[in-house]
Order: sequence, then C-alpha cells, then structure tokens
Amino acid sequence: MAVVVQYVVKPNPGADFAGILELAKESAGLWRKHGGKPRFWSVAVGEFGNFVFSVNFETFSAYGATVEKLNADPAFQTWQAKRLKAGLTTLVRSNLATEVEL
Repeated sequence: MAVVVQYVVKPNPGADFAGILELAKESAGLWRKHGGKPRFWSVAVGEFGNFVFSVNFETFSAYGATVEKLNADPAFQTWQAKRLKAGLTTLVRSNLATEVEL
C-alpha cells in the first residue's frame, strides 16, 4: 500500500519565491536522507498560487520509520526553526493518504 503525505502552503504577502524554493529544497534533502521521496508542486488550477510539498512512501511502516528518524534529526529541528523564522508561507492543510488498490 503506497502512502503520501502532503503539505499545502500559500505564500505570505510579499514572500520571495526564491526563499520558498530554498526552504523546500532543504526540506526535500532531509526527507530524502531518511527514506522519503519528496516532490514540490505549484498549483495552477483551483487554489492557484499555492504550493504542495508531497512525500511518497512504499508502505505505511516506511512512512512511520522516516518520520521517526526525521523528528530525531537535529538538522530537521534547525530547519523547522529556520522555516518559522522566515515566515514566507502559511499552512493551508496537510494530508496523509493511503492508496486504495483498484
């Protein structure tokens, strides 16, 4: 069963796209380091202007193992503080979805 976690954010007024992209790239490196397969999306229809940071996993247990390692990583904690201090985006929603086999 595949699993995906998604974080949808909207840029704050006056936010610098280069700064948002830099933070997304840093986050992607941390998720990748611990087993995730991250992707970054720009929403073109619907919630135009939002961004989606998604991370895929082969199984729910792989997701759990990655999150445990990620949350224990001091580099991730440092990144979280940097992201909050930058104030470039606001969280719209987050989702955790499991694939339904067809």
